[in-house]
Amino acid sequence: MKKLLLLLFITLFSLLPNFSAASIPNEISNVHPTQEVVYVTKSGSKYHKESCHHLRKSKIKMNKSDAKSAGYSACSVCKP
Repeated sequence: MKKLLLLLFITLFSLLPNFSAASIPNEISNVHPTQEVVYVTKSGSKYHKESCHHLRKSKIKMNKSDAKSAGYSACSVCKP
């Protein structure tokens, strides 16, 4: 009985298609990286990390690329 099960097992796996890393589609290459989030203030001209002490009074969340295109520059304290 054990020999029959072993033979059946080997036969089934030999009929399955061979998989390799090259045959598996690369799903990650189609994923766009998430954009870095930074924070700006109502009156400032810099963008900051969330933990920066310059964000005490106001904190507006936006993408780093959007902040750059809006004319904001990086904070010299938190260096986002």
